[in-house]
Amino acid sequence: MKTITLTDEAYERLKSWKTESSESFSKVVLKVIPKKGTAADMEDAFECLKPLTAAEAGEVLSTFAWANDWNRAADAWAQDEKGDEHAS
Repeated sequence: MKTITLTDEAYERLKSWKTESSESFSKVVLKVIPKKGTAADMEDAFECLKPLTAAEAGEVLSTFAWANDWNRAADAWAQDEKGDEHAS
């Protein structure tokens, strides 16, 4: 058994994760904080997942495409506060 010191804010945050008043903080930490793992652990976890459907895979791909679309990126130097383009 170890004694730790928490700030009031950290204590309140940890306390908010308790599901019952009798639940120990040790149980909360073990429930909420994942065990530090390796890339191999992560790979094993992914292997437990069911394969994506074609629709789900399409949604993932379209989300990546949307996130990587540089044409949507705002250029802070291209416009001033009024929206007027700067002279080059």
